[in-house]
Amino acid sequence: MNKRLLCSLLVLLLFVLSGCLETRIVDEVSMIRAAAFDLDKEKGLKFTVTFPTFPEQGQEQELQQGIISATGETAKGTRISLNKQSQKPIRFGQLRLLLFSQELAEQGVENTVRAMYRDPSVGNRILLAVAEGSEAGAMLDSDLGIGELAGVYIPELIEQNNDTSILPPTNMHEFLFSLYNDGRDPYLPMLEQTEDDRILVIGTALFDGERYHSKLDLNDSFILKMMIDTTRQAVQQFEVEYEGEQSYVVLDKLHSDVKRNLDKSGDVPVFTLDISIKGAIEDYDGKMNLDQADIIKEMEQSIEEQIANRGEELLVQFQEGGIDPVGMGEKYRSTTRDWNPEEWESFLYPSAEFNVHVDVKIIQSGAIE
Repeated sequence: MNKRLLCSLLVLLLFVLSGCLETRIVDEVSMIRAAAFDLDKEKGLKFTVTFPTFPEQGQEQELQQGIISATGETAKGTRISLNKQSQKPIRFGQLRLLLFSQELAEQGVENTVRAMYRDPSVGNRILLAVAEGSEAGAMLDSDLGIGELAGVYIPELIEQNNDTSILPPTNMHEFLFSLYNDGRDPYLPMLEQTEDDRILVIGTALFDGERYHSKLDLNDSFILKMMIDTTRQAVQQFEVEYEGEQSYVVLDKLHSDVKRNLDKSGDVPVFTLDISIKGAIEDYDGKMNLDQADIIKEMEQSIEEQIANRGEELLVQFQEGGIDPVGMGEKYRSTTRDWNPEEWESFLYPSAEFNVHVDVKIIQSGAIE
């Protein structure tokens, strides 16, 4: 068989095989962008999904949002019910956000997260979040009044807060990793729906295993972030005092690194977190002359004390609450040959001591006076 005939056969084969592939035209399916789970009094679960709807030819070319809900005893059951209501096949390949009501999160989210994780069409990097107070499905149906679809706006809102390093970042894969890790507990962004239908990121939802435990505001979320991971390009405001007067300074291009050390030589484990921070002054409303090196040094020390004191308070707060979002247990396990999670939870973690050391360097004060 000559080469020309072989090439012709291969091309013909490709055409035949391509005809066997299932085609999915975007306006012939419902591509889910965001989904929400709530509790339902009768069935147990309520599942709400949003998807863009494309205008018919000749109509005004404005993208709309479709939204449908279904109830069921299981997460899979609700998805089956959804397909019965939709005039087009439902596809989850473009899912970016899975939202839980606080009420559901208090009872546990493991089953619902796992049900979505087992779906091969759902990416394991999708965002998860908790809706405070209101129904999660109602949040997806918000009339934002800004020309944005809620199913697109909310994931971008969370990503923007992650990019500016205000919140400790997480996704479905990281949530499940922490959930099944006996040395740390998971956390998720927490959202609020205001009376005028605005959606706000208000802090971090802390979990005890699969169940919602408590909430941190945005300032404490930022400190939690610095105790967990590296921070890049963050912006944060601090309160400083000079000659008895309170003022505020905003640090931009804020970079931080953290090193966690463990001392097991005594009767109880002692954890020390060394946080180094560099940033530039973006704004300042006080009377200090920022051209003076001693003034800058005093400002640095004030910020160091604030972060160190609040960091230690948070670690004790986590310890007393029986949760470990920072992953102290993971650090202890990495240096222990015979790791015993029961001993860690019952004795070692409750008796542990914490120190937070902070070194702040203001590398630029700009032209602010």
